[in-house]
Amino acid sequence: MNPPILSLGALLRPATPGLKATFLQIQQAFLDEGIQIVLENSSAEMIGLSGVGLCVDFESMCQKVDALMSVGGDGTLLSALRRAYGYMIPSFGINTGHLGFLTAIGPDEVAAFAQMLLKGEYAINEHMMLEARLQTPTGERYFYALNEILISKKKLSGMIHIKARIDKELFNVYHADGLIVGTPTGSTAYNISAGGSVVYPFCKNILLTPISPHSLTQRPMVLNDEFALAFSIGSDGVLVIDGQEIIEMGQNDNLVITAARHCAKLIQKPSRSYFGVLKSKFKWGEE
Repeated sequence: MNPPILSLGALLRPATPGLKATFLQIQQAFLDEGIQIVLENSSAEMIGLSGVGLCVDFESMCQKVDALMSVGGDGTLLSALRRAYGYMIPSFGINTGHLGFLTAIGPDEVAAFAQMLLKGEYAINEHMMLEARLQTPTGERYFYALNEILISKKKLSGMIHIKARIDKELFNVYHADGLIVGTPTGSTAYNISAGGSVVYPFCKNILLTPISPHSLTQRPMVLNDEFALAFSIGSDGVLVIDGQEIIEMGQNDNLVITAARHCAKLIQKPSRSYFGVLKSKFKWGEE
Protein backbone atom coordinates (compact mmCIF):
# COMPACT_ATOMS: atom_id res chain seq x y z
CA MET A 1 0.00 0.00 0.00
CA ASN A 2 1.30 3.46 -0.91
CA PRO A 3 1.04 6.49 1.39
CA PRO A 4 -2.07 8.64 0.91
CA ILE A 5 -1.64 11.74 -1.24
CA LEU A 6 -3.26 14.76 0.37
CA SER A 7 -1.76 17.62 -1.65
CA LEU A 8 -0.91 18.15 -5.30
CA GLY A 9 1.25 20.69 -7.11
CA ALA A 10 -0.30 21.68 -10.44
CA LEU A 11 1.37 22.76 -13.69
CA LEU A 12 -0.58 23.65 -16.82
CA ARG A 13 0.39 23.45 -20.47
CA PRO A 14 2.13 26.78 -21.26
CA ALA A 15 0.56 29.36 -23.56
CA THR A 16 -2.90 27.81 -23.16
CA PRO A 17 -5.05 30.25 -21.16
CA GLY A 18 -8.12 28.38 -22.36
CA LEU A 19 -7.25 25.69 -19.80
CA LYS A 20 -8.67 27.85 -17.01
CA ALA A 21 -12.14 26.32 -17.02
CA THR A 22 -10.75 22.78 -17.19
CA PHE A 23 -8.30 23.45 -14.37
CA LEU A 24 -10.99 24.93 -12.13
CA GLN A 25 -13.15 21.86 -12.76
CA ILE A 26 -10.23 19.56 -11.90
CA GLN A 27 -9.30 21.61 -8.84
CA GLN A 28 -12.84 21.49 -7.49
CA ALA A 29 -13.09 17.74 -8.03
CA PHE A 30 -9.93 17.18 -5.97
CA LEU A 31 -11.02 19.65 -3.30
CA ASP A 32 -14.35 17.85 -3.00
CA GLU A 33 -12.40 14.71 -2.10
CA GLY A 34 -10.20 16.54 0.41
CA ILE A 35 -7.02 16.91 -1.68
CA GLN A 36 -5.37 20.35 -1.64
CA ILE A 37 -4.12 21.93 -4.87
CA VAL A 38 -1.08 24.23 -5.06
CA LEU A 39 -0.72 26.03 -8.41
CA GLU A 40 2.68 26.91 -9.86
CA ASN A 41 3.18 30.66 -10.32
CA SER A 42 3.61 30.81 -14.10
CA SER A 43 0.54 28.62 -14.64
CA ALA A 44 -1.46 30.83 -12.25
CA GLU A 45 -0.38 33.96 -14.12
CA MET A 46 -1.32 32.40 -17.48
CA ILE A 47 -4.94 31.81 -16.42
CA GLY A 48 -5.29 35.00 -14.39
CA LEU A 49 -5.17 33.45 -10.91
CA SER A 50 -2.00 35.07 -9.57
CA GLY A 51 -2.47 35.91 -5.90
CA VAL A 52 -5.63 33.84 -5.69
CA GLY A 53 -5.41 30.80 -3.41
CA LEU A 54 -2.21 28.78 -3.07
CA CYS A 55 0.26 29.85 -5.79
CA VAL A 56 4.02 29.38 -5.33
CA ASP A 57 7.20 29.00 -7.35
CA PHE A 58 8.11 25.58 -8.69
CA GLU A 59 10.85 24.75 -6.18
CA SER A 60 8.68 25.70 -3.20
CA MET A 61 5.81 23.70 -4.66
CA CYS A 62 7.94 20.53 -4.93
CA GLN A 63 8.84 20.90 -1.25
CA LYS A 64 5.24 21.46 -0.10
CA VAL A 65 3.21 18.78 -1.87
CA ASP A 66 2.93 14.99 -1.93
CA ALA A 67 2.85 14.71 -5.73
CA LEU A 68 2.89 16.77 -8.94
CA MET A 69 0.04 16.96 -11.44
CA SER A 70 0.36 18.24 -15.00
CA VAL A 71 -2.66 19.32 -17.02
CA GLY A 72 -2.14 19.14 -20.77
CA GLY A 73 -0.55 16.34 -22.78
CA ASP A 74 2.53 14.17 -22.63
CA GLY A 75 4.74 17.17 -23.39
CA THR A 76 3.52 19.03 -20.32
CA LEU A 77 4.24 15.99 -18.17
CA LEU A 78 7.70 15.52 -19.71
CA SER A 79 8.59 19.11 -18.90
CA ALA A 80 7.36 18.72 -15.32
CA LEU A 81 9.39 15.54 -14.80
CA ARG A 82 12.60 17.14 -16.06
CA ARG A 83 12.12 20.19 -13.85
CA ALA A 84 11.34 17.99 -10.85
CA TYR A 85 14.43 15.82 -11.27
CA GLY A 86 16.15 15.37 -7.92
CA TYR A 87 13.11 16.15 -5.79
CA MET A 88 12.10 12.46 -5.76
CA ILE A 89 8.44 13.41 -5.98
CA PRO A 90 5.90 11.24 -7.85
CA SER A 91 3.94 12.80 -10.70
CA PHE A 92 1.01 12.14 -12.98
CA GLY A 93 -0.63 13.81 -15.95
CA ILE A 94 -4.22 14.67 -16.77
CA ASN A 95 -4.63 14.47 -20.51
CA THR A 96 -6.30 17.30 -22.37
CA GLY A 97 -4.22 16.67 -25.50
CA HIS A 98 -4.36 14.00 -28.19
CA LEU A 99 -1.90 11.15 -27.62
CA GLY A 100 -1.72 10.75 -23.86
CA PHE A 101 0.86 7.95 -23.82
CA LEU A 102 2.22 8.84 -20.36
CA THR A 103 -0.67 10.73 -18.79
CA ALA A 104 -2.79 8.81 -16.27
CA ILE A 105 -6.37 10.00 -16.70
CA GLY A 106 -8.74 12.40 -18.43
CA PRO A 107 -10.52 15.31 -16.68
CA ASP A 108 -13.69 13.25 -16.27
CA GLU A 109 -11.86 10.61 -14.20
CA VAL A 110 -10.62 12.92 -11.45
CA ALA A 111 -13.09 12.00 -8.70
CA ALA A 112 -12.40 8.26 -8.90
CA PHE A 113 -8.65 8.85 -9.23
CA ALA A 114 -8.69 11.12 -6.17
CA GLN A 115 -10.16 8.26 -4.13
CA MET A 116 -7.28 6.02 -5.25
CA LEU A 117 -4.76 8.68 -4.18
CA LEU A 118 -6.38 9.11 -0.77
CA LYS A 119 -6.48 5.36 -0.12
CA GLY A 120 -2.97 4.72 -1.45
CA GLU A 121 -4.43 2.40 -4.06
CA TYR A 122 -2.36 3.76 -6.94
CA ALA A 123 0.66 2.35 -8.75
CA ILE A 124 4.05 4.07 -9.02
CA ASN A 125 6.04 3.16 -12.13
CA GLU A 126 9.74 4.02 -12.25
CA HIS A 127 11.00 5.16 -15.65
CA MET A 128 14.69 5.42 -16.39
CA MET A 129 15.98 8.89 -17.27
CA LEU A 130 19.15 10.03 -19.04
CA GLU A 131 21.74 12.39 -17.58
CA ALA A 132 23.80 14.40 -20.06
CA ARG A 133 26.89 16.44 -19.36
CA LEU A 134 27.89 18.87 -22.10
CA GLN A 135 31.56 19.77 -21.70
CA THR A 136 32.61 22.97 -23.47
CA PRO A 137 35.81 25.08 -23.41
CA THR A 138 34.07 27.47 -21.01
CA GLY A 139 32.59 24.93 -18.60
CA GLU A 140 30.02 22.16 -18.42
CA ARG A 141 26.27 21.87 -18.13
CA TYR A 142 24.00 19.08 -16.91
CA PHE A 143 20.53 18.27 -18.14
CA TYR A 144 18.08 15.36 -18.00
CA ALA A 145 15.68 13.62 -20.38
CA LEU A 146 12.90 11.08 -20.00
CA ASN A 147 12.38 10.28 -23.69
CA GLU A 148 15.48 11.14 -25.66
CA ILE A 149 18.40 13.42 -26.41
CA LEU A 150 18.68 14.20 -30.11
CA ILE A 151 22.08 15.12 -31.56
CA SER A 152 21.25 16.96 -34.76
CA LYS A 153 22.80 19.07 -37.49
CA LYS A 154 22.35 22.82 -37.29
CA LYS A 155 21.81 23.43 -41.02
CA LEU A 156 19.07 21.94 -43.16
CA SER A 157 21.50 20.77 -45.85
CA GLY A 158 24.16 18.10 -45.53
CA MET A 159 24.80 15.58 -42.79
CA ILE A 160 26.35 15.64 -39.37
CA HIS A 161 29.29 13.41 -38.45
CA ILE A 162 29.03 12.07 -34.92
CA LYS A 163 31.85 10.18 -33.22
CA ALA A 164 30.47 7.81 -30.61
CA ARG A 165 32.41 6.20 -27.78
CA ILE A 166 31.33 3.56 -25.30
CA ASP A 167 33.32 3.65 -22.05
CA LYS A 168 35.91 5.82 -23.88
CA GLU A 169 36.33 3.33 -26.74
CA LEU A 170 35.46 4.63 -30.21
CA PHE A 171 32.89 2.26 -31.69
CA ASN A 172 31.19 4.19 -34.49
CA VAL A 173 31.10 7.33 -36.57
CA TYR A 174 27.58 8.19 -37.66
CA HIS A 175 27.04 10.05 -40.94
CA ALA A 176 23.38 10.99 -40.71
CA ASP A 177 20.82 13.74 -40.19
CA GLY A 178 21.10 13.06 -36.48
CA LEU A 179 21.29 10.48 -33.72
CA ILE A 180 18.66 9.70 -31.10
CA VAL A 181 19.95 8.63 -27.70
CA GLY A 182 16.80 7.36 -26.06
CA THR A 183 15.25 5.52 -23.15
CA PRO A 184 12.78 2.62 -23.20
CA THR A 185 10.03 5.12 -22.31
CA GLY A 186 11.07 7.21 -25.31
CA SER A 187 11.14 4.21 -27.65
CA THR A 188 7.56 4.99 -28.70
CA ALA A 189 8.33 8.68 -29.29
CA TYR A 190 10.73 10.05 -31.95
CA ASN A 191 12.63 6.76 -31.85
CA ILE A 192 9.84 4.73 -33.44
CA SER A 193 9.45 7.29 -36.24
CA ALA A 194 13.15 6.84 -37.07
CA GLY A 195 12.85 3.06 -37.30
CA GLY A 196 13.94 2.17 -33.77
CA SER A 197 12.55 -0.71 -31.76
CA VAL A 198 9.75 -0.47 -29.20
CA VAL A 199 11.22 -1.37 -25.81
CA TYR A 200 9.21 -2.19 -22.67
CA PRO A 201 9.34 1.07 -20.68
CA PHE A 202 10.55 -0.42 -17.39
CA CYS A 203 13.67 -1.98 -18.92
CA LYS A 204 17.07 -0.42 -18.21
CA ASN A 205 18.43 0.31 -21.66
CA ILE A 206 19.96 3.10 -23.71
CA LEU A 207 18.83 3.22 -27.34
CA LEU A 208 20.94 4.55 -30.21
CA THR A 209 18.95 5.25 -33.37
CA PRO A 210 20.48 7.10 -36.34
CA ILE A 211 18.21 9.36 -38.41
CA SER A 212 18.47 8.91 -42.18
CA PRO A 213 22.00 7.41 -42.02
CA HIS A 214 24.24 7.63 -45.08
CA SER A 215 25.06 3.91 -44.84
CA LEU A 216 22.52 1.09 -44.53
CA THR A 217 24.87 -0.65 -42.08
CA GLN A 218 24.24 2.10 -39.51
CA ARG A 219 21.49 0.32 -37.63
CA PRO A 220 19.70 1.04 -34.34
CA MET A 221 21.37 -0.39 -31.23
CA VAL A 222 20.03 -1.28 -27.78
CA LEU A 223 22.55 -1.18 -24.91
CA ASN A 224 22.20 -1.79 -21.20
CA ASP A 225 22.29 1.13 -18.76
CA GLU A 226 25.78 0.49 -17.38
CA PHE A 227 27.67 2.20 -20.20
CA ALA A 228 28.92 5.78 -20.34
CA LEU A 229 28.48 7.14 -23.87
CA ALA A 230 30.47 10.07 -25.23
CA PHE A 231 29.83 12.00 -28.44
CA SER A 232 31.63 14.66 -30.44
CA ILE A 233 30.59 16.22 -33.75
CA GLY A 234 32.40 17.33 -36.89
CA SER A 235 30.42 20.55 -37.35
CA ASP A 236 28.32 22.77 -35.14
CA GLY A 237 25.05 21.13 -34.17
CA VAL A 238 22.23 21.22 -31.65
CA LEU A 239 20.91 19.00 -28.90
CA VAL A 240 17.15 18.66 -28.51
CA ILE A 241 15.98 17.44 -25.12
CA ASP A 242 12.66 15.53 -25.15
CA GLY A 243 11.67 17.53 -28.22
CA GLN A 244 11.38 20.69 -26.11
CA GLU A 245 14.69 22.24 -25.10
CA ILE A 246 17.31 23.19 -27.72
CA ILE A 247 20.98 23.53 -26.78
CA GLU A 248 23.82 24.43 -29.14
CA MET A 249 26.77 22.03 -29.38
CA GLY A 250 30.06 23.01 -30.96
CA GLN A 251 32.84 21.07 -32.67
CA ASN A 252 35.06 21.34 -29.60
CA ASP A 253 32.41 20.15 -27.17
CA ASN A 254 32.09 16.71 -25.66
CA LEU A 255 28.74 15.18 -24.70
CA VAL A 256 28.65 12.43 -22.07
CA ILE A 257 25.38 10.54 -21.56
CA THR A 258 24.64 7.97 -18.87
CA ALA A 259 21.61 6.54 -17.12
CA ALA A 260 20.52 9.10 -14.52
CA ARG A 261 20.88 8.24 -10.85
CA HIS A 262 17.18 8.82 -10.17
CA CYS A 263 14.19 7.51 -12.09
CA ALA A 264 11.02 9.42 -12.91
CA LYS A 265 8.19 8.20 -10.70
CA LEU A 266 4.87 8.13 -12.54
CA ILE A 267 1.57 7.56 -10.75
CA GLN A 268 -0.87 5.41 -12.70
CA LYS A 269 -4.07 3.48 -12.10
CA PRO A 270 -3.28 -0.10 -10.99
CA SER A 271 -5.47 -1.40 -13.83
CA ARG A 272 -3.45 0.36 -16.53
CA SER A 273 -2.06 -2.02 -19.17
CA TYR A 274 0.99 -0.86 -21.14
CA PHE A 275 0.20 -3.27 -23.95
CA GLY A 276 -3.38 -2.11 -23.97
CA VAL A 277 -2.14 1.47 -24.38
CA LEU A 278 0.11 0.39 -27.27
CA LYS A 279 -2.78 -1.34 -28.98
CA SER A 280 -5.08 1.65 -28.51
CA LYS A 281 -2.65 4.40 -29.51
CA PHE A 282 -1.02 2.60 -32.45
CA LYS A 283 -4.19 0.83 -33.62
CA TRP A 284 -2.40 -2.52 -33.44
CA GLY A 285 -4.46 -5.60 -34.12
CA GLU A 286 -7.16 -3.81 -36.08
CA GLU A 287 -8.44 -5.43 -39.25
